[in-house]
Amino acid sequence: MNKSVLIVGYGVVGKNLYKELSNLNPDIYDKYKIEFNTKRNIKYNFAFICVDTPYVNKDNVCDISQVKNALIENEAEIYIIKSTIPPGTTNKIKEETNKHIIFSPEYYGGTQHCNNFEFNFTILGGDKKDCLEVQQLLQNVYDARHTFHIVESTAAELVKYMENSWLATKVSFCNQFYDIANECNVDYETLRELFILDPRVNPSHTFVYKDHPYWDSHCLNKDVKSIADKYNAELLKYIIMFNDRRK
Repeated sequence: MNKSVLIVGYGVVGKNLYKELSNLNPDIYDKYKIEFNTKRNIKYNFAFICVDTPYVNKDNVCDISQVKNALIENEAEIYIIKSTIPPGTTNKIKEETNKHIIFSPEYYGGTQHCNNFEFNFTILGGDKKDCLEVQQLLQNVYDARHTFHIVESTAAELVKYMENSWLATKVSFCNQFYDIANECNVDYETLRELFILDPRVNPSHTFVYKDHPYWDSHCLNKDVKSIADKYNAELLKYIIMFNDRRK
């Protein structure tokens, strides 16, 4: 396999992706971290976009300007956006740029609550031909137990928000029951162990920390607010309000 690969953005996602794709010998480009830049080509076969998409409080929007800049500033046959972007963005940018772009949600994180899990699947959202080209590339990274799910790009974009919103909901739910347990003179740790005996309950994100009884991570903070504002999601807005009060 002789395909050139570029990773644009070298934060948490870019660094983890670089390790994962190490046998593809990817180059790195991050205009804010010049010391890590190894960009050698004018045009690449594949470019993975891993830049930040912050939540802008004053506008109540997800800022995708860095994604657009990455697409403009780097040439590739196929772009794979790993940065979380609002549903419909991939299709919109494809129409604006006439480039081959797909969306593939990432599952990296900065804590043990994400990094101790095996994510033996990849979601590829966009034109099927482009997705299959990316699958061919990634089959040089993973073994045959790894599964690929090719879907329409908006579904791939939305599921990332759904997952992060679900994790935030779990944290808030468990913190609520921490309070209830204290009122009942029950140790939450005991309650949690009984709770996760039920096979329908996944134990992830069920720890409660006395000195930190709320969720407060880069991804959850921006993504839950972005999707709640964009679609006026009543339940998510209540969860955000509950979480903000606990801070």
